Amino acid sequence: MNKTQTIMFLFFLFTGLIRINAQTVAEIENANKACKPVFLVAYNAGGADADKAVSIANAAKSTLKSSSIVIKLNTSDAANSALVSKYRLAGAPLPLILVLDKNGTPAGGFELKDATAAKLVEMIPSPKYSEVIKALSVGKSVYLVVYKESMTSKKNIMDNCEIACRKLDNKSITVMVSMDDKNETKFLKSLACDLNAKEPVTYVVNSSGQVTGTYNGMTDVNNLVSSAKKAPTKAGGCCPGGSKAGGCK
Repeated sequence: MNKTQTIMFLFFLFTGLIRINAQTVAEIENANKACKPVFLVAYNAGGADADKAVSIANAAKSTLKSSSIVIKLNTSDAANSALVSKYRLAGAPLPLILVLDKNGTPAGGFELKDATAAKLVEMIPSPKYSEVIKALSVGKSVYLVVYKESMTSKKNIMDNCEIACRKLDNKSITVMVSMDDKNETKFLKSLACDLNAKEPVTYVVNSSGQVTGTYNGMTDVNNLVSSAKKAPTKAGGCCPGGSKAGGCK
């Protein structure tokens, strides 16, 4: 191979890598813009295992009533190093199927040996849980207020939560969840929420994704603030995005 051929070879190799990387990023970004969840198949070598992982992801996609997309990510391709870092795939057991929420936040994932289409579909966050993991992904804590329309104290409780958010320099958000919202049944169940409660229930989720306080009805703003600041513990809490199981435990 002469010098000119070598230069051309390196040019096409380099531009090809950039194209692959840009294409993968663009596919994920386009899915986010279209509010579509993504089944991201991460692998470091082709072959039967990678093909099987893609097949499971496609099976999950086919069972959804709403639109979703399957994207392959070769972690051994240097052009994908930024994505490998972003999704913390270095050293991960591969193939791995990640579920990316419609807003692009990782909701969890399964190794090939544990993955099924049903498990992947189950991991897609509900609309309100989606708000929660999005906040957690940027280091914010969450005040999760579960209510019924008939509960007259919900406005005052919301006001308290907003005051607490300001005291935390807006490093926290408030998410309202109706007990009657059928889309949130699984999420409410994971919280062990009492659907017969007479007053709204406020769950405080710290920035590590753990439930650090549960309050029935009105509570002092200082209690809300201190609960949000609690350091993470090893056990319990609401699983943040990127865990192997969606929902709260």
